[in-house]
Amino acid sequence: MSESRLCPQRLGYVHLKVKDLDASLAFWTRAVPLEISARQGGRVYLRGGLQHHWIVLEPAAEPGLARVGLEVENRALLDQFEAHLRGLGIAVEAGDGLDTERVDRYLRFADPAGNPLELYCDMVAMPTPPQPRTVQLLDIQHVVLGAADTRASAAFYRDVLGLRESDWVERDVCFLHMKNGWHHGIGVGGFGASGGGLNHICFQPPGLDDVMRARAIVRKLGYPITMDLLRHAPSTSVGFYFAGPDTVAEMSYGARQFAEDAPPKPRLLARGVDTLDVWQQGLVDAEQSVVEEMKKMAERQRGG
Repeated sequence: MSESRLCPQRLGYVHLKVKDLDASLAFWTRAVPLEISARQGGRVYLRGGLQHHWIVLEPAAEPGLARVGLEVENRALLDQFEAHLRGLGIAVEAGDGLDTERVDRYLRFADPAGNPLELYCDMVAMPTPPQPRTVQLLDIQHVVLGAADTRASAAFYRDVLGLRESDWVERDVCFLHMKNGWHHGIGVGGFGASGGGLNHICFQPPGLDDVMRARAIVRKLGYPITMDLLRHAPSTSVGFYFAGPDTVAEMSYGARQFAEDAPPKPRLLARGVDTLDVWQQGLVDAEQSVVEEMKKMAERQRGG
């Protein structure tokens, strides 16, 4: 895999502002089986692998997305990114955050929809893996973010941050991948919102057994399943969605993965529930759309 292309390696973590820390911790450690790695500065850091954190929870009067962290392989590439962003006139906050943020160096800025982003290198690594658990997780795989102007947001991630387009659903939703090649590390779309915001976070178990165990646990705990077992047409992944106090989470496996030297030609897929779930072909109203389903999911999050 080439390190010369200026592009993040992977989705690293999501930092959330939460109203009820106890309720949030219950969700992220039970329904999503993450492990507390540290409590520091009022924040709780949770991990699913050797990385110090995949999720950060911070109590706040106004809940919402605090930051999406994207990992860059090394300091040299991060320095290139800083020069690149500043050269484009993008306002960037840069800092050394080993003691306070558990990453060696970071760059912070926002996408066109106002979603707060961070590029970082060298997150602290934990010396041992998480304790054994019923549901195994390989990685935090992707986020989907709101965008008032999907084309403008997609252009930013493609032309400024170096992600490659994987697929579009008409021009409502764009999926983009990073160097690790998963079909999408970032998705952007309107979802009926006037601006940005977090739609959902996806975690990657190794296979169907772990997905189904996760589903059984979610049902037992009483968290609502917002979209049940399905297979996405764009990514081919199989999984389900469920809502917690802070956002919707997805558990899915089997996503397409692209080689760095063989990027795909992005497809322009039709709207339709069978794009959201190929198993629904011929079983539902063809006028229903992926965007409509995502809107419903966002409304559930807001309690609407």
